Amino acid sequence: MSTVWAPGSATEGETFLWYRPTDRLQVGAAFLWKQGAFRGLGSYTLVPETPTVPRISVGLGLQGIGTGNPGYFATAEKTRVLPEGSVTAYVGVGFRANEGHGHLLGGARMTPTGSPWTLGVQADGHNVHPFVSRRFNDLTLGLYLVNLKSPGLLIAYAW
Repeated sequence: MSTVWAPGSATEGETFLWYRPTDRLQVGAAFLWKQGAFRGLGSYTLVPETPTVPRISVGLGLQGIGTGNPGYFATAEKTRVLPEGSVTAYVGVGFRANEGHGHLLGGARMTPTGSPWTLGVQADGHNVHPFVSRRFNDLTLGLYLVNLKSPGLLIAYAW
């Protein structure tokens, strides 16, 4: 379960609940605070990651932090473990239900070896959102800079 609180955004906040019934399938729901609306979420791994092949995934969900726009996506993601830490990058295409064209998606994150900190950036096809997070066992706290200007708080708990 995770929540992103982004004051001043179209949704003000979004809470996500995910369930992973298999290694390849995730399903869930998002609640948009300001609208009082729910959105369905899903992700399926078509091709698992190997040392030479990125993970290929497709899914549906929200296509932008703080927007509430439903949409669909396909991404390729690769993780590389280095002595300094792990680096994960992805690229893909996303389609918003309220627009008639695709958007380039992308992002990267780095977690230093033995560190609870992660630094990263997400691009949703409209805006870029850098972030930093810190893990405390099953709890993660983070800060986004939504659209490079507005702060957003991330709280996540995994069980």
